[in-house]
Amino acid sequence: MSGNPPIPPLPADEPAAQDKRGIQSVDAAVAILNVVASAAGPQPLTAIAKASANSASTTHRYLVSLQRGGLVRQDPSTGWYDLGASALQLGLAALRRMDSVEVAQRHAAQLAVETGTACFVSIWSEDGPMIVRWFHGRRVIMTMAGVGSVLPLRESSSGLIFAAYLPVHLVKTWTAAHTLAYDELEPELRQIRTQGFAWVDGRMGTGLRGVSAPVLDMFGEIRCSLTLLSPDPALIQLPNEAQARLVAAGRAASLQLGNRSA
Repeated sequence: MSGNPPIPPLPADEPAAQDKRGIQSVDAAVAILNVVASAAGPQPLTAIAKASANSASTTHRYLVSLQRGGLVRQDPSTGWYDLGASALQLGLAALRRMDSVEVAQRHAAQLAVETGTACFVSIWSEDGPMIVRWFHGRRVIMTMAGVGSVLPLRESSSGLIFAAYLPVHLVKTWTAAHTLAYDELEPELRQIRTQGFAWVDGRMGTGLRGVSAPVLDMFGEIRCSLTLLSPDPALIQLPNEAQARLVAAGRAASLQLGNRSA
């Protein structure tokens, strides 16, 4: 009989057999750290213990260990606990490694399924907003736009959302180079920032309507945009469910990128 003999299963005390069970004490410490992280500010021991469903003495022991690792700090004047410097460094490292387009495209794909409407992700390029991901809806759209297309700033909802959230000096430079009057555009941009989305009717193509929402990073800067595109006039009969889902998706993506104001 040829071939290699079967590999025997690992005994129960081997590391691979423990992977799914994990280490209970680490799980408990992470749960306490999450309580501290999700709080609006520094918290007393009793509040952390209650939120993590532990006794005060158990919670205190975990907090001492978390302090040693720099993940938690204690205010010497109040005795309350907050995130430490190491936790901040971990968070920043995670955000640096997070691809905003990757985050946005997951929400765009879900929007296309939920609304049945085409949804795309665009980023800002030197030439203007560029489509980088496209997800088809249930209805076929006749348009020349697609991945790699650069959209006009004034005639597309994606362009307007970038104009509303990009730094003013950058938008003024861009509009001046394209013979657009920023001062005439500014009232519309102010309204877009107030409502949290932009929309256009027929500017991108005959009979096409677009609604866009921003995806912001931890500093409140726009990283990309989500856009629903449809020939259906109902898309811009605002407010509506599709627009509400779009704005919610933009906020959820922004939250994943560390934006706490979303």
